[in-house]
Amino acid sequence: KLTSSSGSYSSMSNMFKYVKQSSKFMMEGVKSLVVGHRKLPVTRTVDSLSELKQTPETDSFLALDPKIYRKTENLLPALKNTFNDIYVFVVGGGSYVEYLILMTYGEEHVDKRIVYGSSEMMDSRNFLERVTKLGSASG
Repeated sequence: KLTSSSGSYSSMSNMFKYVKQSSKFMMEGVKSLVVGHRKLPVTRTVDSLSELKQTPETDSFLALDPKIYRKTENLLPALKNTFNDIYVFVVGGGSYVEYLILMTYGEEHVDKRIVYGSSEMMDSRNFLERVTKLGSASG
């Protein structure tokens, strides 16, 4: 057992394990408090498109992969397999809650690999500043 002038290295290791476990427990609590079991529109859209579900939200989406179309006049998509590699990019303000919910969705569907990005990540302070600026400009 190694020791230093301030105590043993094994007790420091135990302390770090305790801090890591307690912070993980706390983050799980915050995650369930913030996220719950809701599905945001971006998550519903990802689920519908990746699982090839017909919904009013996704009826206007197009699949732009030339390999999936049959050689017919009306170009009916010949989709049979679901998508496992999913890239979500939000133009404008993305949010940490969207990211967290999509990552939770990816953990629940282990065959799905999700990448989330946006041109700008907004926290609550940035969002309120932008809304305040828009409100003062209009009024």
